[in-house]
Amino acid sequence: MKQRILTLAALACMLLSLAACGGGQQAAGPDAAEPAQTTAPAAMSKEDYQAEVENLSADIADTMTAMGSLSITDEESARTGVDTLRSMAQPFRDFAAIPNPPEEWAEGHGKIAEGCTLFADSLEGLCDSAIGVLDGEMDQEAYAAAITDYSTSLTDAATLITEGLGMLEM
Repeated sequence: MKQRILTLAALACMLLSLAACGGGQQAAGPDAAEPAQTTAPAAMSKEDYQAEVENLSADIADTMTAMGSLSITDEESARTGVDTLRSMAQPFRDFAAIPNPPEEWAEGHGKIAEGCTLFADSLEGLCDSAIGVLDGEMDQEAYAAAITDYSTSLTDAATLITEGLGMLEM
């Protein structure tokens, strides 16, 4: 399990490197609110939570692959690639929304969740910026500034995720 955590951290760092080189991302709004619960859900088992961490690792790898294979040879390919990246924000939002991590991992989960939310927001922001350029609503200078800002946010997100993972004793 520690190997998977280290892999997740390494993948997050590599993703940030790719984003700094010029990916573009932003997506849809938050999901509909869920009805309020009258009692708190039981804490998730460590095994179930570990499975969610492994899924998050795979999601980071998939996002990196999509960013690395983004084709900008023509507008249609670019829009398709941006749409693919945009859809990849949801698994990070889903992980952040886990309401009941194992009690002893709640603090670490809080950091990971904060990082996942920031990651998803940044990915979606990059997508919106890319579409803005394609639609002629954003010039190249503004796009370059947006990439810099979102790349910084992705770095911050990776730091939070890595710190949170370091707090988990798996």
